[in-house]
Amino acid sequence: MIHSHATLRTHKEASAAWLFFKRWLANPLSMASITPSAPSLSRLMAAQITRGPDEVVVEFGGGTGAVTRAILEAGVPADKLFTVERDSELAGYLRRHFPGIHVLEGDVADIRSMLPEDVRGKVGTVLVCLPMILIPVEDQRAIVDAIFEVMPPGRAFYAYTYSARSPIRRKALGLKGRRVGFTIANIPPASVWRFVRDGA
Repeated sequence: MIHSHATLRTHKEASAAWLFFKRWLANPLSMASITPSAPSLSRLMAAQITRGPDEVVVEFGGGTGAVTRAILEAGVPADKLFTVERDSELAGYLRRHFPGIHVLEGDVADIRSMLPEDVRGKVGTVLVCLPMILIPVEDQRAIVDAIFEVMPPGRAFYAYTYSARSPIRRKALGLKGRRVGFTIANIPPASVWRFVRDGA
């Protein structure tokens, strides 16, 4: 039986959506949605990337690779992408479907120790694909501090949210943040926010 590329892609997307939903059922508070990000949101996140030739991109919360795929399609070489995923089943899925990228299994707050030493300080952009709005402020602080430890001074990180307000406690964490994009095509509609240290 011959399958077209479109049919194979549809099967792969259905499989990814089912796995994502199963992992959401297992731990709903750790995942932002019951479905993977739509292509519109994934492309919007990937469009924010800033990266020098020797710099890498870090993605927090790889899931089933919706944003991962958009990052690669935006031109980031696979070996320059580090994706952090805490769920071992999802991490395994990412390794199988994106064999050229670096999949780091663990807590995003430990990103400094998880990255190779020669990459620390050379992270051009961090894309946060986690439900930050549900995370307590002290845990947000640990994640934000970890992000800025691995990036050059003055850089920004990005996070998406389904809320009308910032997903991160800006004032409490000493951040400046602004909405840089919105898509109604995602379910639910989503905004992308840019964050820098206040005073940067």
